[in-house]
Amino acid sequence: MLKKILIVVVIVAIAIALYIYSGANRDYKALAKQLKVSHVIYNPDKPLPLFSLVDQDKQVFNNDSLKEGWTLLLFIYTHCPDVCPTELLDMATLNQLMIKDKLENAPKVVAITFDPLRDTPKVLKEYVGHFDKDFTGVSGDQSQIDKLVKSFGAYYERVVYDKKGKPVTLKADDKLPANALKDGYTINHTAWIYLVNPEGQIFAGFPTPHKPSNMIKDIKLIMSQF
Repeated sequence: MLKKILIVVVIVAIAIALYIYSGANRDYKALAKQLKVSHVIYNPDKPLPLFSLVDQDKQVFNNDSLKEGWTLLLFIYTHCPDVCPTELLDMATLNQLMIKDKLENAPKVVAITFDPLRDTPKVLKEYVGHFDKDFTGVSGDQSQIDKLVKSFGAYYERVVYDKKGKPVTLKADDKLPANALKDGYTINHTAWIYLVNPEGQIFAGFPTPHKPSNMIKDIKLIMSQF
């Protein structure tokens, strides 16, 4: 009987030790000081909300999709004249650096659109594939996307034009005018790239400008200490 009690005590002690030293309770301040171009924004007390979107192959993309290894996630829209193409070019360069470096469990790149009205799965697949065939484009319901945008601390606003050609700024939750799709509109937005850990939680963020050669160093450091 005493032997059984001792075994139970040992098992409980091991479980407590694993919990204490798990990523959820680890102090990442030392790691944060070593990073060159990224910031640790990990908060285990604020997990991503439940969401359900659709990827470029019309497959469900949800919280579980972010638990299939590390993910580099960015928000884009295909009509973007400058920022988004630059981000995706940087990600393509970074992806090639990770392949060249033979980085194990290298993060996959996921681009979620701000603009599902125009960025259908088919449109996204062609667009992101132009930069790298390994990239995954994600679209879906606007409210689901907005929920994620907010959770990542990102921001966007649409800019339409009135009859006199004057720009009118609309917040994310403002309704688009009936002629907006026909006349076109632009989107002002943040341009961070986020590193999501295998638990499906935001771990770090990369502000602009993005330098792939420095990003890979931070990514390797983060992955080795997670």
